[in-house]
Amino acid sequence: MAHDDKTLAAERRRMKALLDPLVDMIETQDFRSGDPAGIVGEFTSASAGMSQADVEIAALLVSMISWGNRKAIRSTARRLVFEEMEARPERYIRDGLFEGRGRGTFGRCVYRTLDFPHFQAVCRNLRGALAKAETLEGLVAGKTGVEALGTFCGLLAPAKVGVPGSSPCKRMCMFMRWMTRTGAPDFGLWRTRSRSDLFAVMDVHVNRQTQSMRRCKTPSWNGCLELTEIFKSWDPDDPLKYDVALMMLADGVSH
Repeated sequence: MAHDDKTLAAERRRMKALLDPLVDMIETQDFRSGDPAGIVGEFTSASAGMSQADVEIAALLVSMISWGNRKAIRSTARRLVFEEMEARPERYIRDGLFEGRGRGTFGRCVYRTLDFPHFQAVCRNLRGALAKAETLEGLVAGKTGVEALGTFCGLLAPAKVGVPGSSPCKRMCMFMRWMTRTGAPDFGLWRTRSRSDLFAVMDVHVNRQTQSMRRCKTPSWNGCLELTEIFKSWDPDDPLKYDVALMMLADGVSH
């Protein structure tokens, strides 16, 4: 084995030893209180009679704006779900209630670089998709992980969430994790998709945390794929539990 391979193998063992105790703590942590997923959690707890599509749309649009300051993300996400969509995301999309000025919750800007016209373009894409399938899960039925990821990136293209192969698609990878994994902090809504088809949620922070154990040193699609394969070598069935453990590590959770 070359020197670099030995170094990488040692780093991977070190990181796994660091993360394994955190994995054992996942179910005991209240991740959602400060995370964008918490807004989706509030919605699922507060809204009676919601449909699967309600939860999917809320999660998709919250993940769409999940970059930058967490406090700002959560504030905007709460306004989006509870004010603009009035806690009925499926009706908001299917009935085209986003047209014109929508419900007037936002002015020109929705969040950072996302303006209201581009948000409307996303909503139109979703409306077209839901004309073909009852749920977003159904929309990607039978597709591979990368095909499903590409479908959601395509729907949200006006919001510039990236494209598989040319960017790590962090926000859509996170959305798919929310929908597919069971247990905190995820929702496990999708039962027809496998946790082993998910991709690591790669951003500059994860890149910095895991750089020493990867050949690809950039927060790129290739970096995402390499980290995903490392997680799969640790747990083929639920590789992204290590993604959650990394989040714990970044938040300063200790064991």
